[in-house]
Amino acid sequence: MSDSRVLVVHGADGIDRVVSALETEGFDVTAAHTAAAGVAKAVSGAFDCLIAAHDLPGDDGIALLDALAESRVDLPTVMVADEAGVSADAYDRGADRVVRRDGAETAGRLANEAATVSARDGIAQPQQDVSGHEPTSAEIERAISESPIGISLCDPDIQDYPLVYVNGAWERHTGYEREEVLGRNPRFLQGPETDPATIDRLGEAIGQEEPITVEIRNYRRDGTPFWNELTIAPVYDDGELVHYVGFQNDVTDRKMAEQLAEERAEQIAAEREALDRVLGRVNGLLNEISRILVEGENGETASRRICEKIAEEPGYAGGWIGEVSKSTGRLEITASSGVDIDGEASFDLESVPAAVERAEETDEVRGCAPGEAAGRSLAPDVIDARKLLVVPITYGHHRYGLLGIYSSEADALDRREQKVCESLGKMIANGLHSLETTRMLTTDRVIELCVDIADEEFTFSQIADAVGGQIAHLGTTRLDDDGCELYFTTHVTDFDRDPVERLSFVASLRVVSETDDDVTFAVTTTESPPFARLAEHGGVVDAATAESSTASLTVEVPPEQNVRSILDVFRSEYDGVTLHSRVERENRDRSLTEFAAAVDGRLTDRQRSALKTAALNGYFEWPRPVDGDEIASQMGITRQTFHQHLRAAERKLVEAYVDP
Repeated sequence: MSDSRVLVVHGADGIDRVVSALETEGFDVTAAHTAAAGVAKAVSGAFDCLIAAHDLPGDDGIALLDALAESRVDLPTVMVADEAGVSADAYDRGADRVVRRDGAETAGRLANEAATVSARDGIAQPQQDVSGHEPTSAEIERAISESPIGISLCDPDIQDYPLVYVNGAWERHTGYEREEVLGRNPRFLQGPETDPATIDRLGEAIGQEEPITVEIRNYRRDGTPFWNELTIAPVYDDGELVHYVGFQNDVTDRKMAEQLAEERAEQIAAEREALDRVLGRVNGLLNEISRILVEGENGETASRRICEKIAEEPGYAGGWIGEVSKSTGRLEITASSGVDIDGEASFDLESVPAAVERAEETDEVRGCAPGEAAGRSLAPDVIDARKLLVVPITYGHHRYGLLGIYSSEADALDRREQKVCESLGKMIANGLHSLETTRMLTTDRVIELCVDIADEEFTFSQIADAVGGQIAHLGTTRLDDDGCELYFTTHVTDFDRDPVERLSFVASLRVVSETDDDVTFAVTTTESPPFARLAEHGGVVDAATAESSTASLTVEVPPEQNVRSILDVFRSEYDGVTLHSRVERENRDRSLTEFAAAVDGRLTDRQRSALKTAALNGYFEWPRPVDGDEIASQMGITRQTFHQHLRAAERKLVEAYVDP
């Protein structure tokens, strides 16, 4: 086994154990740490076996097998992997064995598998007596003439060492006929891309009568270049130099494979360098902006500090945050840094880069290069920037505006950073929403809006019409998807459930509690009604009643909130939306609202549902009018599941009270 050569392609961690185990078994081991380096060694060397780790720096072992197949390199292969799922892909790519990594035993198993697969063409036979079977001179001449390797002879006794013999393979490789090359020095195969240093090495070796092997760029008769693996050696007769023999092998495919491997390695290195650059720049920015949002007192201050941080970041030239006004259609800049804008500024959309309007319309990140918006306000040319990226700042259905980022370096804001900046926009929107929500919960005063909706298509009115009487809204639980669970009470104690369940947006209905005077029921919907989006605008529904054609809602909003945006939520879906009254008052329920918000943020949908259903059924009264079996039945779950959800909700409720 000592004459078997093994190529090991493995990461730095653990390769020493594998190499040591193979060398102990007598293998001649060559090591490489990356797929690109492994391809280069495989195509340029002669190996009996390949051992490749699936987990490699850069490309993985599967990509290595694909590259070898493209390079037409056929090696018995053993793949070592951490996961069983790798086997199918490895065998499909031509691997002979797949070994699961299992600690210290792995290296020994790889040595055994290497011995097995490297002998897949058969075990060497014992040496035999070939006396009487020696080839004749004619047979040797025929073998040389028909050899697939180009063979030539030059005569050193003739001036300029001309060719005196070439075989058929030499003619096929070069495209020249024997008659037109005999008597000429083979330097005519050289051309414009032949390396002068290689030519000098050949001349020096011939002058010193030493054998030499080089890879040289030669040219065929039709001018086509090819890579020639050329070996030249002196031939002596009784100590006298009589010929120079040349062995010529066309290795163009191998050289091309090596070149591709090198280019691939350079591409991987460039990609990694670019990725490291992006991560180094953006990670710091994300951390700083996250801190600004957490520590921020209000949205205006946070927006200003975010723009300042963007302008300070290496690779960026400045930034701004603005909003397209629904009333004027103009871009209103609310914060900026690194851009020549005096305080708050307003721009017509036709006067700024088209990327601004496209980002507003599509809710997608848009870019603008210098020259694309020459002469327009906020164009990258204005501050001598390399690019402008416009990022939507959206939370759910609510848009907080647009973020403009300018790059000062050519490689900044490329496709990688654009994806990260998209996430940055969402993070800023989430932070601004949290600041709005916190302000709403902690404000000492609120605006109370009484809104009437005279539209039979309103969700509550459709349910009231199906019930056959007035209903009052008790609360809403948002579900994982777009649906929700709506809780109502009604004095119609004998209503038919079927009309409600036939409504297009209703998934199911269940009775929560029932007395002689009223019924409390829950409706699970496949989509949330528009008022569920009020929280995105700082609004909270305090109370709501509905009949078949009209509904009345009481909505609380912070004093600084734009009332029009609250009404637009309803008007975008329904007709007959009227603001009945607007009253500013003390926030009587501030502490209760804070506590409820804290608890609600900790509960899952099922835990909220179990807690509300239990409370509405009087489960927490004594003596209990219902038990866990009845409530579980109403919810459509088992008694054990109900109690699990309820206990978890109770624990979180207590935790919020004890440690708010």
